[in-house]
Amino acid sequence: MRGDDQLNVFKPLLLAHHCAEDHPSHIAAELFANSVAARTHGQVQISIYPKGALGELPELLQLVIDGRVDMSFPPHDRYVEHCKKFGCVSMPFVFDDCDHADRVLDGEFMDWVTPDLQQQGLEPLSCWEWGFRQFTNSKHPILKPEDMHGLRIRVPPIQTYKTAILALGGKIALVEYSQLAKAMKLGVADGQENPVSVIHARKLYETQKFLSLVNYSYGSMVYIINKKSFDSLTQEQQHILREESKKAGQLMRKLMRAQEQQQLQELAELGVKISTPDLAPFKAAMAPAYEKLKAVFGTENVSTFLEIVERNRARA
Repeated sequence: MRGDDQLNVFKPLLLAHHCAEDHPSHIAAELFANSVAARTHGQVQISIYPKGALGELPELLQLVIDGRVDMSFPPHDRYVEHCKKFGCVSMPFVFDDCDHADRVLDGEFMDWVTPDLQQQGLEPLSCWEWGFRQFTNSKHPILKPEDMHGLRIRVPPIQTYKTAILALGGKIALVEYSQLAKAMKLGVADGQENPVSVIHARKLYETQKFLSLVNYSYGSMVYIINKKSFDSLTQEQQHILREESKKAGQLMRKLMRAQEQQQLQELAELGVKISTPDLAPFKAAMAPAYEKLKAVFGTENVSTFLEIVERNRARA
């Protein structure tokens, strides 16, 4: 039964996520929860469980699908098992910059994937930020693809990242996000790839003294709610959730992008050698990766996604 004819007093919706309490995503989540409570006059309350309190990254999406958690915002690459279209987002060197990614992900891309998510019992509310991924390692600066040869690079168990690293001549060490910092300290890998915010927050600079800013892959987080939970709300409440999720996502992007410059300065002060290599050789090395990813995500999906990307590219 829909909520339109109910008294509209609900038990709290559970929002679980994988980030620390000082991460911009948690700050944005708190803004979201407070704004929803205020605009619904306390009828919709949201309880937030950060830092894997109710489940780590591998489980979070399934928890929402199963209805054991109402909401979360897993990174887009965690959706690939249920919708291969999401794999296209992190394909190497797809986006020109953050604004380009925003135009794609907030617009045509979301329209394209929403029916797939709804089939899984999910309702997407908005796209949040994870950021462009960069390379770090403990051996030497990575200034050209050849510098990656032989390095053992930690990646999450995600096809796109594995394929890109292998195309550059690196070796793979599969380690989940929750074990990332520990794995680096134990020397499980020579390097890793992640946004600057993660490199800073997880103190990877303690072992990773070389950082190459390559923006090789963009990551967003997709804010979703269990569809049954969403359908239990009135249309007005649903509208409020959508609006406030987008507003909170905009805040998160602003915080993430502002903090990155400060974090880079702090990393440099901590002794990290930061490089900005020429990206052309890295992009040229991605041709084999693209062919492999077409086979994984579907040639039609990749083609459609790249058409969306091209339509939303800024013109001089």
